[in-house]
Amino acid sequence: MSFDVYMQVFDKGESAGVPHDSVRDAFGAAFVTESEPDRWRVLYDAQNSCDVYLSSDASAGIVQGLSINRPCADLRLWDALASILALGNVVLYFPGCRAPLIANLNARQHLPLDMIEALGEPIIAASGAEILREIQAV
Repeated sequence: MSFDVYMQVFDKGESAGVPHDSVRDAFGAAFVTESEPDRWRVLYDAQNSCDVYLSSDASAGIVQGLSINRPCADLRLWDALASILALGNVVLYFPGCRAPLIANLNARQHLPLDMIEALGEPIIAASGAEILREIQAV
Protein backbone atom coordinates (compact mmCIF):
# COMPACT_ATOMS: atom_id res chain seq x y z
CA MET A 1 0.00 0.00 0.00
CA SER A 2 1.49 3.33 -0.95
CA PHE A 3 0.38 5.61 1.85
CA ASP A 4 1.12 6.14 5.54
CA VAL A 5 -0.92 5.20 8.58
CA TYR A 6 -0.66 7.34 11.72
CA MET A 7 -1.33 6.57 15.37
CA GLN A 8 -1.32 8.99 18.31
CA VAL A 9 -1.95 8.66 22.03
CA PHE A 10 -3.96 11.23 23.99
CA ASP A 11 -5.10 11.91 27.53
CA LYS A 12 -7.80 14.55 27.97
CA GLY A 13 -6.95 16.11 24.62
CA GLU A 14 -3.21 16.29 25.29
CA SER A 15 -0.41 14.15 23.92
CA ALA A 16 0.23 11.09 26.09
CA GLY A 17 1.97 7.75 25.70
CA VAL A 18 1.80 3.99 25.97
CA PRO A 19 4.63 1.68 27.06
CA HIS A 20 7.39 1.33 24.46
CA ASP A 21 7.80 -2.39 25.15
CA SER A 22 4.05 -3.00 24.67
CA VAL A 23 4.19 -1.37 21.24
CA ARG A 24 7.19 -3.44 20.22
CA ASP A 25 5.57 -6.62 21.55
CA ALA A 26 2.42 -5.91 19.52
CA PHE A 27 4.42 -6.21 16.29
CA GLY A 28 6.09 -9.39 17.49
CA ALA A 29 9.67 -9.00 18.70
CA ALA A 30 10.89 -11.60 16.19
CA PHE A 31 9.67 -9.42 13.31
CA VAL A 32 11.12 -6.07 14.46
CA THR A 33 14.59 -4.72 13.74
CA GLU A 34 15.49 -1.38 15.31
CA SER A 35 17.50 0.30 12.57
CA GLU A 36 17.54 3.52 14.63
CA PRO A 37 16.10 4.26 18.08
CA ASP A 38 12.91 5.73 16.61
CA ARG A 39 12.79 3.71 13.39
CA TRP A 40 11.87 0.07 13.18
CA ARG A 41 11.76 -2.30 10.24
CA VAL A 42 8.93 -4.81 10.51
CA LEU A 43 9.55 -7.84 8.30
CA TYR A 44 7.03 -10.69 8.22
CA ASP A 45 8.33 -12.30 5.00
CA ALA A 46 9.95 -11.29 1.71
CA GLN A 47 6.72 -9.72 0.40
CA ASN A 48 5.49 -8.14 3.65
CA SER A 49 7.54 -5.46 5.36
CA CYS A 50 7.28 -1.81 6.32
CA ASP A 51 9.02 0.92 8.27
CA VAL A 52 7.64 2.22 11.55
CA TYR A 53 8.67 5.67 12.78
CA LEU A 54 8.13 6.39 16.48
CA SER A 55 7.52 9.59 18.37
CA SER A 56 8.72 8.62 21.78
CA ASP A 57 10.11 9.73 25.10
CA ALA A 58 12.94 7.27 25.69
CA SER A 59 13.58 8.52 29.24
CA ALA A 60 9.98 7.71 30.18
CA GLY A 61 9.84 4.52 28.08
CA ILE A 62 6.72 5.61 26.22
CA VAL A 63 5.57 5.95 22.64
CA GLN A 64 3.40 9.00 21.92
CA GLY A 65 2.74 8.21 18.29
CA LEU A 66 3.91 6.30 15.29
CA SER A 67 3.63 6.27 11.55
CA ILE A 68 3.78 3.25 9.31
CA ASN A 69 5.33 3.97 5.94
CA ARG A 70 3.86 1.91 3.09
CA PRO A 71 2.09 -0.62 5.34
CA CYS A 72 2.19 -4.18 4.04
CA ALA A 73 -0.90 -6.31 3.46
CA ASP A 74 -0.02 -9.00 6.02
CA LEU A 75 -2.86 -9.33 8.53
CA ARG A 76 -0.30 -9.65 11.34
CA LEU A 77 0.58 -5.97 10.84
CA TRP A 78 -3.06 -4.91 11.07
CA ASP A 79 -3.65 -7.12 14.11
CA ALA A 80 -0.60 -5.47 15.70
CA LEU A 81 -2.10 -2.04 15.07
CA ALA A 82 -5.40 -3.20 16.59
CA SER A 83 -3.46 -4.37 19.66
CA ILE A 84 -1.79 -0.97 19.93
CA LEU A 85 -5.19 0.75 19.68
CA ALA A 86 -6.30 -1.36 22.64
CA LEU A 87 -3.38 -0.16 24.80
CA GLY A 88 -5.22 3.01 25.76
CA ASN A 89 -6.46 6.24 24.27
CA VAL A 90 -4.86 5.56 20.90
CA VAL A 91 -6.26 6.76 17.58
CA LEU A 92 -5.41 5.57 14.06
CA TYR A 93 -5.98 7.61 10.93
CA PHE A 94 -4.75 7.74 7.34
CA PRO A 95 -5.09 9.99 4.29
CA GLY A 96 -8.67 10.01 3.03
CA CYS A 97 -10.08 8.17 6.03
CA ARG A 98 -13.79 8.66 6.59
CA ALA A 99 -13.14 8.87 10.35
CA PRO A 100 -10.38 8.11 12.85
CA LEU A 101 -10.32 4.62 14.37
CA ILE A 102 -10.26 3.75 18.07
CA ALA A 103 -10.50 0.43 19.92
CA ASN A 104 -13.23 1.45 22.38
CA LEU A 105 -15.59 4.31 23.11
CA ASN A 106 -13.64 5.42 26.20
CA ALA A 107 -10.80 6.61 23.95
CA ARG A 108 -13.12 9.09 22.20
CA GLN A 109 -13.33 11.41 25.21
CA HIS A 110 -9.55 11.82 25.19
CA LEU A 111 -9.19 12.89 21.56
CA PRO A 112 -8.69 16.58 20.84
CA LEU A 113 -11.93 18.19 19.70
CA ASP A 114 -10.23 19.74 16.67
CA MET A 115 -9.20 16.24 15.54
CA ILE A 116 -12.80 15.05 15.73
CA GLU A 117 -13.98 18.19 13.91
CA ALA A 118 -11.40 17.66 11.15
CA LEU A 119 -11.59 13.87 10.75
CA GLY A 120 -15.08 13.02 11.97
CA GLU A 121 -16.62 11.02 14.77
CA PRO A 122 -14.36 8.06 15.60
CA ILE A 123 -15.23 4.53 14.49
CA ILE A 124 -14.58 1.46 16.64
CA ALA A 125 -12.09 -0.97 15.08
CA ALA A 126 -11.19 -3.81 17.43
CA SER A 127 -9.36 -6.08 14.99
CA GLY A 128 -6.90 -5.92 12.15
CA ALA A 129 -9.62 -7.05 9.73
CA GLU A 130 -11.83 -4.12 10.80
CA ILE A 131 -8.98 -1.66 10.25
CA LEU A 132 -8.34 -3.12 6.79
CA ARG A 133 -12.04 -2.85 5.93
CA GLU A 134 -11.95 0.86 6.72
CA ILE A 135 -8.87 1.36 4.57
CA GLN A 136 -10.32 -0.58 1.67
CA ALA A 137 -13.54 1.46 1.90
CA VAL A 138 -11.64 4.60 0.83
